[in-house]
Amino acid sequence: MKNTLLLILVLLISGCFNTANTANTANTANTANTIYYSYKKCTLKNICNEFNYTKNQNSYALFAYKPPVDEFYIEIKDNKYYVIYKNIFSEGVEMGWAQMKIVTNNENNLVMETNKIFQTLGNYNSIGSGDNSNYVPSRNYRKDMYIINDFYDGYSFKQYQKLTFIKKNKQLLLDCKSYMKDLDPKNNYSGMFYSVCSDKEKIYFKEIPEL
Repeated sequence: MKNTLLLILVLLISGCFNTANTANTANTANTANTIYYSYKKCTLKNICNEFNYTKNQNSYALFAYKPPVDEFYIEIKDNKYYVIYKNIFSEGVEMGWAQMKIVTNNENNLVMETNKIFQTLGNYNSIGSGDNSNYVPSRNYRKDMYIINDFYDGYSFKQYQKLTFIKKNKQLLLDCKSYMKDLDPKNNYSGMFYSVCSDKEKIYFKEIPEL
């Protein structure tokens, strides 16, 4: 009888240990390195334009006016999520990036947020404390170019941004309605996606080869 009880106890402890290990593995599983590009924009009348990403040697790059539209990359690298952006204004071009915190990531949606933007090109953002009559002196700024993986962190400013993407057919669609509900982009008339979302465009992302 004692031996039977001992065997049952050993089996229960073993089962609990295995379950804990399984749960821990699921929680710490690495996400494959992936990069998405904003390849398509559609108007309310469903008039769509497609764009191609730009490469500079062995990296993806953003150029000020090539093409002359806002561009975005979503990069998943070493299990960290980043958004890299280019915004074109009448006053000039701003580029930057943000490391994102994942709120939700399932088969239907990817939701992530940040409260810190790193600017890499253009005049200092007026939300920050820099003099917006001067340029952010990042690498290649004189060439009006930013290499995606430079992650220049010499200048940053605080601004909350929450991004909701709808997953469909291995693509990501930005939910602009949800984005514009956030107080920071709406009240400051700015944000990584403020311009395209205020124009009520649909922004589609597709996966592109990792370099």
